[in-house]
Amino acid sequence: MSDGSPLHTPVDPAIVLLTSEARDKRLAICAGAGISIPAGLPNGAELACKLHERFSRVAGYHCATPNDLLAVAAAAAALPDGLAVVQHVVLELAPFSDAPPQLAHRLLALLIAEDALRLLLTNWDDCVERSWREFEHIPSACNALEAENLRGQFVLKIHGCCTQASTLLITSEQLRDAPLWTRIHFGVELDSSTMVFVGIGDVAGYAQQRITQLAGLVEHARVRVVSPDIDTAWDHSAWKDLLPDLPEARRISISADEFLDQLAREWVMNLLAQLRAADPDAPWLGSVADAFALFTAVQALVWLRRAAARWKLGDSVVHAPGAASVLEAIALQARDQGAATTRPIRFLPASAVLIDDRRLEILICPERLTPSDIEELAARRAQRVVQSLGPRDELNLLLAASSVRGPKPEHMDAVDVLDPDAPIDDIIGGARRVSARLTYADDILAAA
Repeated sequence: MSDGSPLHTPVDPAIVLLTSEARDKRLAICAGAGISIPAGLPNGAELACKLHERFSRVAGYHCATPNDLLAVAAAAAALPDGLAVVQHVVLELAPFSDAPPQLAHRLLALLIAEDALRLLLTNWDDCVERSWREFEHIPSACNALEAENLRGQFVLKIHGCCTQASTLLITSEQLRDAPLWTRIHFGVELDSSTMVFVGIGDVAGYAQQRITQLAGLVEHARVRVVSPDIDTAWDHSAWKDLLPDLPEARRISISADEFLDQLAREWVMNLLAQLRAADPDAPWLGSVADAFALFTAVQALVWLRRAAARWKLGDSVVHAPGAASVLEAIALQARDQGAATTRPIRFLPASAVLIDDRRLEILICPERLTPSDIEELAARRAQRVVQSLGPRDELNLLLAASSVRGPKPEHMDAVDVLDPDAPIDDIIGGARRVSARLTYADDILAAA
């Protein structure tokens, strides 16, 4: 699976405006089956055939159009207790709960974590939620109670989720007259945001009604449609019937992966633009920005969010002052004193950087920590590094940690890096202690 293009790769003009909307918290994405087909999940026609075959031996079932999912579901749901049976059986026909997350899923999860967008998902799979679970838990709401109780950032599973079979919307009747919470949340996001539809060919009845209503009040309802063939297939698409006057500029003819990759690249590139603007005449800042821009958007966001300690889901690291400060401090560390050159810089995936052959582990901390907080966070990073890379004599940590309440620790002689969950043989022969030297980005900037 590709991680996308390097950050420095140009983006379409439409992405620049959408990123601005994202910064203003006015961007919503409504994503559908198109983002999950690359994970090996079936499209509507394929799932219809599987469901039809499954019900073909059930007494009383008959459907004349076995490749039409809505028709097959309606015929099966008409049987006694049929809807509940369909909702459970359909989840057995494809790996909705364990399909491997793809690039689009990871990008959506990272952009949710960054508070760059609100996500409404019509898919039943949980690939988005699972794609970033190793580091941050992304909650989802697939019923009215969850939508009411969850706060902050979460995925709105407006057509249900494979984790709760009874929430699945699968028949025409359900999709025409969706649950109240679905219609409310869809309407709110459509009314208040620029909504981009990604990977959606057929628009549910309740959504068609709301889009049509809003389009009568607001020009084109601030809608964008992303699909690789949206231009060539426009005359035969559901979107032409729904929004016949949608300008070509709002039809984005690229894949879901490419669209989300461009959006995420532009989101991160704003940080690098801020870094360059701090001193346009400082070549060392440009050198650091150029080195970081070799990352893809996924790599860059993972680097930043893994570097951030005690960060909450929905708190942007890209927009945190500490992110800009630590990159500027790296530039100053790499600057050759008295010369307009910079020593070689290479950013490493595990939230670290190499300056020449000196490795710095990066920590971006929230404000107003105590010295003991700093030591705890440094110890956790040391344990992670040693477990990943093996024993070493000393670690160098560069921290963005402003407003520390008390004297800042600068050296830790014996950080315990023993993993109590490791196999006994590894514990007996493994590293137990490592020293850590702590340097602070604000001190480097103050001394520059």
